[in-house]
Formats: sequence, C-alpha cells, structure tokens
Amino acid sequence: MASSKLRPAASSSDDLVPVPGSMYEILLRQPAKELCRLRAVCRSWRALTSCPLFIAAHKARHTDPLLAVGCAKENSTSIRFGVVDLSGGNALGRIPKVGGGTVPTSICFARLSRPLGLSILNPATGATLTLPERRSEELLHEMKWGKPSLVEARAVGQVSSTGEYKALRITGLGDEPCSGRQLCEVITFDGTSHGRWRGKQGPPSLLNTSFVIVVGAVVYFLMKFYSLDSGDQLLIAEPSSIASFNLETEEWMGILRGPAPLRKFIQDNKDLNYPGHSLQLSLAELNGCLVTAHNIHGISMDLWFLTNIEEGIWVKRYTLPSQVARIFVCPFLALDDGRILFESGKRTVESYNPRTGTHADVLEALETMP
Repeated sequence: MASSKLRPAASSSDDLVPVPGSMYEILLRQPAKELCRLRAVCRSWRALTSCPLFIAAHKARHTDPLLAVGCAKENSTSIRFGVVDLSGGNALGRIPKVGGGTVPTSICFARLSRPLGLSILNPATGATLTLPERRSEELLHEMKWGKPSLVEARAVGQVSSTGEYKALRITGLGDEPCSGRQLCEVITFDGTSHGRWRGKQGPPSLLNTSFVIVVGAVVYFLMKFYSLDSGDQLLIAEPSSIASFNLETEEWMGILRGPAPLRKFIQDNKDLNYPGHSLQLSLAELNGCLVTAHNIHGISMDLWFLTNIEEGIWVKRYTLPSQVARIFVCPFLALDDGRILFESGKRTVESYNPRTGTHADVLEALETMP
C-alpha cells in the first residue's frame, strides 16, 4: 500500500497536505486540462495542484507551452483572453479580469472604444493595468497638424539591463490609419503602476503596422514601401525594409534591409503590384530570432532568419509547402519539438513540422472557452 506523503499546500509554505505518493505521481502525469477538472474533487487536491512546487514538477513533465489567445466577439468591443493547452488544443479556461499583480509576461492590447486606450494583461495572473490615454507633453504641439487616429501599433518589452518594462505606442495624424504622419511614445510600468507617456522622434518612414515583433528589447516593423497617388503606385522605400526601435535607449535604430533574394524577387515580378507583394510579407520571432516570412500564395513560404544584425545577414532555414502558403497565414511561434505555429485567420491556429512534413490544425480559438 502506498504511504501518504506530506506535500506543501499553495496557501502557505508551512501548510502540508497528506497525499499518497502514488496519487501524487498520477496527478503529475495528467494533462493541464484534466488537472483543472480534478482540482474540484477536494480541497487537498486543489491545494496540491496550486502549489508552486507541484506546478514546477508538472511543467517539467509536460513540455508543450500554454498559449494565451485573445478573441474579440462579433459586434462587440470587448476582448476575451484564454489559455490553451497546445498538447491537445483544449481551452483550459478564461483569464479573469482582476487588478494588481506582477508582469512576468505581458500582452498589450487596445481598448477599441477609446482612441488612445491601452491595457497590459498578465496571462499568468489575469492582472490588468490600464495605461493613461493622455498624449505625452512632448507631442501635444503635434495636435495642430491633424486629428489623432486610433492606436496603430503597440508593443511591450523588458529592458534586461534594468529589468524595467516599457510599452511603445504608435499613433497617427489624420482620419486614415497608416496614411500620414505617425507619432511615437514610450511609457515605463510595473504590475501596479505606471509613469507618463514620453514623446519620442517619429519613425524614419511610414510603418506597416500589421506586424509588430519584439526581440529582446527591440521592436521591429516592416516599412510601408509604396503609396497610392491618384491611382498610381509610388515606391517610397525599398521593399522588405525593416524599421527598429530600441526600448532601452528609446531611439530608432538604422533601417535594416530585407533578404537580398527577396528584394530581387519583388523587382523581377513586377506583374504583381506592390499591394500584392506587401500581402506576401510578414515578420515573426522564432527561437529568439527575427524572421521575415515570404509567403508566395499557393506555392511556398520561405522563412528567413536574421543571424547577424550588424552585417544584415539573413539565412533561409525553411521553405514550407503550398498547404501552408495560403493568404493571411503567418508564423508566430516555434516549439521545441520542431513544430512552427501559424495564424491562419482570426480564430484558428495551425502547425507544420518541417522535420516530419506534418501539417495539422491546433485549435479553433475560444469558441468553447469555459
């Protein structure tokens, strides 16, 4: 017969809960979704499965990460966030809206009902922090140039040298997003408080704010490389160029050129107009590297990894097949087992494993969120 062992409870490091050793091992082997259900069995199981020591031991055995997913309901300005177990594509629960807490990992999202409103969400605790809407004092004089649009881009990062968390806000002047002058502001925050927005120099050229990627403490944007003037397409920047903002120095860095073969492809395929080429490009952060994805719809998708930022060296590590290379399909996460996750629409996520050639749907987001 298995003996009962004393296991630390979650309520206090001094509290102990008697749990049979065999039961402890059985609980460790359960997937995260089952543990969420088993917590309701009794108080001792709830205490055990909430204990940081048990959580760490369970995490060591179950290496698939948990994915925080946001979903805006149709005809609603609210956003639901939930946690999904990637091992089975199951929704584990909705992230509650509570106050306070710390910010080990953060999601920055816009409040659609407020023009300049941003909030910070901590997926681990459900804590939210609302950032001020007021424009920075440094940029108040810019208001004379036009009406501010909605927030066009936002990003959150941590400065490793100081441990500070910072948010970046890009807004525009004028009625049409991404069509005129763009303004840049930065704010420092922690889990419970924030400073004020600080106005910074604007971006070096017009940004394509569809993809905002943070690697370390640097925020990357594709640059918008064309404009439409009276129906004519005008080239205003080199295609696939990337602008970057350093959150530590709070300054824009030099313009990064995209992969040379990609630039040549756009030059040689002028039959596809500039908006069409723009739809083929996206940015991602995979395994700590900045990645440019070139999605030739219905044919293939090339993933170019930036291996040397000082010399601008890009290496093509993957060419993915046609079933992945569909319009609006973009990579966003690489897993330890080799799978790459892709956004494939507003409510779906799919995966492709280049090692095995396996393509699968991972989840349909939040339709069954409890």
